[in-house]
Amino acid sequence: MRRSVLNFLRKTGLKIPDNAEALKALLNASNLTEPQLEALLVELAAAASGQRLSFDEKARIRRVSKGAYARTLKQAVENIKKSIYTIFLLRYLGVLGDGAVSSLLEAADLLGQGRVEESMKLISDVMLRDITA
Repeated sequence: MRRSVLNFLRKTGLKIPDNAEALKALLNASNLTEPQLEALLVELAAAASGQRLSFDEKARIRRVSKGAYARTLKQAVENIKKSIYTIFLLRYLGVLGDGAVSSLLEAADLLGQGRVEESMKLISDVMLRDITA
């Protein structure tokens, strides 16, 4: 992540987990690019700290143009929506069963507790069991 973004996140008090390897692994396996994640985090940090920043100010934090920032943020939001609808579709079609959905929620809770390895194993087990079986 860009140093300017990390500095902004620190100033606003937004906590980013220290495990850079886990963050990188999760990002690589996600539908988001690093610039998209940065834009989302800038938005989140600004809102959480009560700052009303313009798109120009947010773009400066990422050191990109206003248009590039807006495009990247829009792409991030669209990718998130598509990811959620993909999970809904898989559940609707029975590709992901009740156990898989419960396991995904449990894995998310484990991540929130900083138990990255356990979470990744659980996610891996769900994918192998439900998707390829």
